[in-house]
Amino acid sequence: MVERVTTLMNEPTKIRNIGIVAHIDHGKTTLSDNLLAGAGMISKELAGRQLFMDSDEEEQARGITIDSSNVSMVHNYNNEDYLINLIDTPGHVDFGGDVTRAMRAVDGAVVVVDAVEGTMPQTETVLRQALREHVRPVLFVNKVDRLINELQVDSQEMQVRLGKVIDHVNKLIKNMNPEKFKAGWKVDAAAGTVAFGSALYNWAISVPMMKKTGVSFKDVYDYCKAGDMKSLAEKCPLHEAVLDMVIHFLPDPLEAQKDRVKIIWHGDEKSEIGKSMSSANSGGDLAFMVTDISVDPHAGEVATGRLFSGSLTRGMEVYTSGTLKKSRVQQVGIFMGPERLEVDQIPAGNIAAVTGLKDAIVGSTVTTLDGMSPFESIRHVSEPVVTVADVHEASAAGFGSLSIPKDAIVTSLARDEANKLRVAINREGL
Repeated sequence: MVERVTTLMNEPTKIRNIGIVAHIDHGKTTLSDNLLAGAGMISKELAGRQLFMDSDEEEQARGITIDSSNVSMVHNYNNEDYLINLIDTPGHVDFGGDVTRAMRAVDGAVVVVDAVEGTMPQTETVLRQALREHVRPVLFVNKVDRLINELQVDSQEMQVRLGKVIDHVNKLIKNMNPEKFKAGWKVDAAAGTVAFGSALYNWAISVPMMKKTGVSFKDVYDYCKAGDMKSLAEKCPLHEAVLDMVIHFLPDPLEAQKDRVKIIWHGDEKSEIGKSMSSANSGGDLAFMVTDISVDPHAGEVATGRLFSGSLTRGMEVYTSGTLKKSRVQQVGIFMGPERLEVDQIPAGNIAAVTGLKDAIVGSTVTTLDGMSPFESIRHVSEPVVTVADVHEASAAGFGSLSIPKDAIVTSLARDEANKLRVAINREGL
């Protein structure tokens, strides 16, 4: 898998950087399990139950995603391999800052909506965060089996309810970003940008999948009514329906960065670095945006983010925005859920994990170009509730910013301290 990933890293048209976003308990991490199983990274029998991306003990105990988790996988579409760099994000409103930061690193988003509950407040929030960053959405309507087996709707009513979910998501997109909606960014079942299924039972269907497999909406209804989820999953594997949709409809880095760079960077578009970022030029000066800081007990702080220009290699010297001195990159790698795997080089258009950037904080611009205009600061939906008075003390403590949402703190502290802080915040009602 690592060999296939490192080969595809150098082919931007074969890369998709995506986030899984949704309201809490709508099935993001269960969906991620299925995608990983389809890539051969976890057992298919455990897909939907292992919750591989929720590797932290507290996440497993509470049954929710607290920190964004990254994984790189390979999917074959039309007999060609594609690299999927995926970020599973939290759905709880308290950890919305992780979603905001993840949206800076990706180009597309799979929006997951519970077929029974429909769009919820956090669905609107994560969709707004994606559209603000010019991250293109597709839709996966999850838990369709519950409509049939729990609510006892008939086949016609099922389609009406699913249609209402799609309609509401499109109204949100139109209101939040009319320009992109007019440019074709609405989700459309007939076009193939919507999939329906059950992440728990490992199946999904879309219009392209119906044409490919010969399975109709009525067949899906009959299989669910009979409780034969296994046969349905064999005919319509979830990972195939969703990742085919991702590859066909969501942009590669070359396409995405032409549009996104001018939104998140306000320097001279005609400068060498501007043109290098817009074309995802791996041979240009380095332009790396830090979107997350985590702590490795052996390697220290790990800066994860999106590489817009140049290539990251071990030992290279770089500037970090806000500081005057250079840092030396110690390790470069990719995340496979809880594991970080070292690689020799990561080119533009990918999501990378880097150690050695001692002065980097969430939002930092890391570059080989002295005096480069930094990326635009990440804008959070909610106002910060914790303010740190001294930037030097904050940096030394690992807070990384003068004014940050409360959930941003927990990703920069050692795990045991983060847990204590989370308990204190909850106790005080902050």
